Amino acid sequence: MNKICVWMNIPSHYQSAFYSALAARDDVDLKVVYLNGASADRAAEGWKNEHDTQDFECFAEPNGPPEVWLEMVPDWRERIHLCCGYFSIDLLDYFSRNNAQWCHWSEMPGIRLAELLGFRMLLFRFLNPLMLMAKHSEGRRIKEFALGAFGQGVLADRAFQKMGVPAEKIADLFYTPNGMKKAEPCGQILSFAKGRKIFLAVGALCPRKGIDILLKAYARLKTNDWCLVLCGLDKSDGLYENLVKKLGVQEQVLFLGAYPVERISEVYCAADVFVLASRFDGWGAVLNEAASLGLPMIGTDLCGGSWHVIDDGRTGFRVRADSVSSLRAAMKKYIEQPELTETQGNAARVHFEESFTPVRNAERLIKALTMWRAS
Repeated sequence: MNKICVWMNIPSHYQSAFYSALAARDDVDLKVVYLNGASADRAAEGWKNEHDTQDFECFAEPNGPPEVWLEMVPDWRERIHLCCGYFSIDLLDYFSRNNAQWCHWSEMPGIRLAELLGFRMLLFRFLNPLMLMAKHSEGRRIKEFALGAFGQGVLADRAFQKMGVPAEKIADLFYTPNGMKKAEPCGQILSFAKGRKIFLAVGALCPRKGIDILLKAYARLKTNDWCLVLCGLDKSDGLYENLVKKLGVQEQVLFLGAYPVERISEVYCAADVFVLASRFDGWGAVLNEAASLGLPMIGTDLCGGSWHVIDDGRTGFRVRADSVSSLRAAMKKYIEQPELTETQGNAARVHFEESFTPVRNAERLIKALTMWRAS
């Protein structure tokens, strides 16, 4: 029996299906502990305000020491603990001192550096390797005390190795929300499109998500046959709406606003191509959602999911982050070759079902734990 305890900062609907799939296995005894409640910022973006707690889930005392948190898990010494060291270093140190079995699990580090640099990504690409080498103490903790490190894909794996974690102690463990069900397409989007094909972006409208890059790339296409829909909370205080006017595409860009999570499939089902123009995204679970509904995708090379959910050229295209020309070139391919929307969309759905379901992720976790424990 694999007795597992996962420690998370907040509940996420992007992970809940994975936990349910893990708990449903006959060879797993699962506990999930949240160190904080739902985020007000996330709720404003359309996430649920309340979390429907499952039998295997609980909330720890906020800001408590590890000893208090572990009161929620009386058999903690018998469990393998999955935890992100970026928000609970004290907990990992406690596990290490007490010879508990634990694994690190996180996206690639670097978001704080990117924010500090104002998302000037050329400078980020230069400085990030130096920042990772400065994290050798964290890498040493994993190397010496952890069973291993789970990363959200190849970008996280590369970062761990730069931090000094041996390759044999690194394995993939992705965000794997349930596949979305087909829904009646959003009427507001269809009314706006008036028969035009639709590029869709889902997520907060902010610099990190590369919304300015997307708007400039779209404007340079100079197309009347395609429009652009932005679904998400606008955090720019009108900056992007002013940019749309400056670019002269106000009749071709729809600001849909935040959309309820439980109805988001209506938005995807109205679109033809999904675009994630992020300057930095640890994974980008919106790619999973788009792929599950058979949408071809464009994602950037500083988005973890772009290296996995996107099979470059088969299920979509991977482009350089923070590059208007690179994004425009990928978008232009769908305008010039509209048949790609169907062929790549069908391939995306198959790829999702083969590799990115919650059940497949649970198998991925148990396989890695079995290997690490045996060695």
